[in-house]
Amino acid sequence: MLSGDTSILKTHYDILEDTIGAEDVTFEDLTVENAGDVVEFLYQCRCSDYYSIDSLELGEMGFLLSRDRSTISLQSRNALPASVVLPCGSCSLKVRLFFNAANTTLQRDHHL
Repeated sequence: MLSGDTSILKTHYDILEDTIGAEDVTFEDLTVENAGDVVEFLYQCRCSDYYSIDSLELGEMGFLLSRDRSTISLQSRNALPASVVLPCGSCSLKVRLFFNAANTTLQRDHHL
């Protein structure tokens, strides 16, 4: 019976570990890097590497990305706010990236 309780506690611990981040950031905090057909969104970690998510990953999450000369807009099919936990590329830190409901816009000159 204890092993079942331990398994449940381990599952809860794993869920909490995935959601605990170094900080919370919003889509507007990200920098933009164009890589051809894919747009990469970056946030610098305190270790000097980056947390990243790209337009393909956002598409898989149900977000629609639209671009014009000066702005990049992210639209959600769902009107509720959403978040995703991003790991750093080099260290063990994570951030929770929050998306506002429905529509978010970045200025295109918001890049590295």
